[in-house]
Amino acid sequence: MKLVVGIDDGGFIPLLKFSKHKPRIPLVAVYYKNYRIIDVIFRSIKIDGLDGTNKLLSIINRKRPDLILSQGVTFGGFNIIDFVEVNKLTGIPVIVILDRLPNFERIFTAINKHFKDANKRITIIKKLPKIIKFKDIYYENIGIEPLKAEKIIGNLTIFGKIPEPIRLAHLICRSIFNLNKILELEYQSFKIKI
Repeated sequence: MKLVVGIDDGGFIPLLKFSKHKPRIPLVAVYYKNYRIIDVIFRSIKIDGLDGTNKLLSIINRKRPDLILSQGVTFGGFNIIDFVEVNKLTGIPVIVILDRLPNFERIFTAINKHFKDANKRITIIKKLPKIIKFKDIYYENIGIEPLKAEKIIGNLTIFGKIPEPIRLAHLICRSIFNLNKILELEYQSFKIKI
């Protein structure tokens, strides 16, 4: 099995999305080979920013995988990673996994309502290839043939319906998010006692 990287973001408290100064959250890359985690690399991205593509490029320039797996293209709200551009610049194939079909009408309405650079964000999404159904999921393949993508998805899916590198990245992100919530609660509790 080749070196695969699974990408996910650390969650955030929804109220932060509407703050004037948006914080940063982790973008996590789990490198996976022969059913083992080889490495984990972190970068921070801005909630609703457009720095996700460059941050992903900095990750894969540090350690080049043979394949990128991602669950969706939006991270930290609407920080959209341009996987077509990533593939074009690096030649690394990308498989974007979706657990359900996106409602593009609602997505584009939300982007147009909240972002001055809505056209740029919508263009990134519209560049993506046609969504393909496979078993209980959907996927988009960039730089890789559908049959090969489906074989890889099948081989890497062990628990549930999401390929293992993405599932592991999600678990790491969830742990970071939960730890941050606990630390914030402890900080608030400490502040009240003073």
